[in-house]
Amino acid sequence: MAGNIRVVEDIGAPLAVTVVNIMARASTKTIAGMTYSEALTYLMTVGGYVGAYMGWGGKYSEFVKNVAIASAPMSFDKLYSRIKGAATSSRPMAMRVSRYPGPAAESPFQGVRLV
Repeated sequence: MAGNIRVVEDIGAPLAVTVVNIMARASTKTIAGMTYSEALTYLMTVGGYVGAYMGWGGKYSEFVKNVAIASAPMSFDKLYSRIKGAATSSRPMAMRVSRYPGPAAESPFQGVRLV
């Protein structure tokens, strides 16, 4: 099965997903309560699968499908974390911040007044 790798479809799609994730991670903006990185990951997965099902992309329909395949693991992981985070946030706060065994360190200029 030598020569069974197509550069654009098999290497370009994961590379494109990686580039989008790296660029979106640098953004601090949010969409509907999600970071750009999370929203674009979901968009690439859903858009890729819907596009592959609908036959979009013409001769690059394999690329569209591979974008969905490449972004799916991260989407599922983010979705799991979102669901798990929502389920655990309804519990009462179990961890409390404690200064035991001693008091917190004082700052070196505590109580200094500037005139």
